Amino acid sequence: MLPALIDAAYELFAPYTVGATLDVCKVCCVSDAEEQRLLGTPLRTVSAAVLDAGYFSSARSGSEREYWELKHFLPRLLELVTQFDFPMHSTEITFSRLDLHLPTQWTGPERALLQTFAEVFFARCVGQYPLPGGASLTELLIMFGLGHFDLTELLAAWAAARSSSSALHAKDFLLHEIRFGRANQHRLQNPFSEPHINAAVAAWLNTAGVSQLLAQQLESQLLHDSDLSNDELNELSWAYEVLQTELL
Repeated sequence: MLPALIDAAYELFAPYTVGATLDVCKVCCVSDAEEQRLLGTPLRTVSAAVLDAGYFSSARSGSEREYWELKHFLPRLLELVTQFDFPMHSTEITFSRLDLHLPTQWTGPERALLQTFAEVFFARCVGQYPLPGGASLTELLIMFGLGHFDLTELLAAWAAARSSSSALHAKDFLLHEIRFGRANQHRLQNPFSEPHINAAVAAWLNTAGVSQLLAQQLESQLLHDSDLSNDELNELSWAYEVLQTELL
């Protein structure tokens, strides 16, 4: 389904064409050569490095033209994300320019396509462990959260999953990526996370039944996966104890 969504994105955002120059910072961020290298490369073949150097390395102007040009490059950005080839110094900030919480910047069809992409891509990642480049589900949650995607369905898909991959992601999350707080004020340990993302994750963990679903994932892995090493078994058991102590 992801290739079809990428094709749909190229079609939907096709009207957002760009000219001979871009609304980028030429003082210290992007050189003329980097800008022209980007503009001279067919969009579907732009590399992450060229896209970063010619566009995403620039300071933001917040102009309408900037949003317009962002939409021009957005289909290729989505395509690169599916390949875990992020044109940023940190995965988490990949979509930070989108500002999907600003209703005047996006049409209904644009929002719908982007949200569907997030849900399909994240569900695929829940079913894959380890992720390419050592990425974590938490990094991807923050990536979508900083773009102001709706995280509800992404988190629901994780809780509802029934695979060894989802259990191993849950193990990493419980042991290394979440800090449990008093009065259910849990927050992610990743420094890129922001209050609205922490609030969404805390609300998810506090939703009735979610803790039990995560516990079932861990239990199933412990009971039925005979290929686990002793270290992996110990970590799963430890994650299960953390879950029991902090959430159940």
